[in-house]
Amino acid sequence: MSLSYQMSHEVAYYECDVNQTMTVSAMVAVAIQASEKQSNALGRGVDFVHQFGLTWIITDYQLFIERLPRVGETIIFKTQATSYNRFFCYRNFWLIDQAGNEIVRIETVFALMDQTTRKLSRVVEEIIAPYQCEKSTKIKRSPAFSDLESVEKEYYPIQFFEIDENQHVNNAVYFNWLMSPLGFDFLTTYQPTNLHVRFEKEVLYGEKVASCYEVVFLAEKAQTKHEVIVNNQVVCRGEITWQKKKEVL
Repeated sequence: MSLSYQMSHEVAYYECDVNQTMTVSAMVAVAIQASEKQSNALGRGVDFVHQFGLTWIITDYQLFIERLPRVGETIIFKTQATSYNRFFCYRNFWLIDQAGNEIVRIETVFALMDQTTRKLSRVVEEIIAPYQCEKSTKIKRSPAFSDLESVEKEYYPIQFFEIDENQHVNNAVYFNWLMSPLGFDFLTTYQPTNLHVRFEKEVLYGEKVASCYEVVFLAEKAQTKHEVIVNNQVVCRGEITWQKKKEVL
């Protein structure tokens, strides 16, 4: 059985939007902090991984949301590295409220990237061993993305403060790129229930991204499809299911 780790987090106002609920990007950032704390506790922090000329990246997120954490609420962020194969490591996160209810589940795919070649590396057993997770020969296949048909676009230049220690855009930033173009009216009327995001290529400082999206309305729900494009190449894909709120701002 692989080791789990949990930490308590009080949701700050600056982690929330006008709805007074935690943004997806902030939620993902805190979840990753929990995994980093576990790695540090196991002696497998950033410095240890860098000794091999490698760094961790995330290639895929799936989020299942019952409700979003609210400002001032204290949430338990629990995480567990569940399994790995030659190239990918699978880690889950759970957000648990004070009543013990699971309000969000996040499934992620991690990989090791060579810091020089910027290509994926095989998983190093010495790095992964302390997590005590299961080794598998199978690569998990996440759902495929469908093509966009009616496309809207919004452009974003890459800012210095969006770059992390891996010298590329932090993956939490992508969630803002995907969702912001949907606009104030949509984002105060609907809340996300399911998200699937896949990163296909890193984005670097000085580049400019086009956030492309399509919205399909379905009764009390909506479905949005997303692509982030740099130099005519898709670097990120996403699909989000939304539920109409009972109370709208």
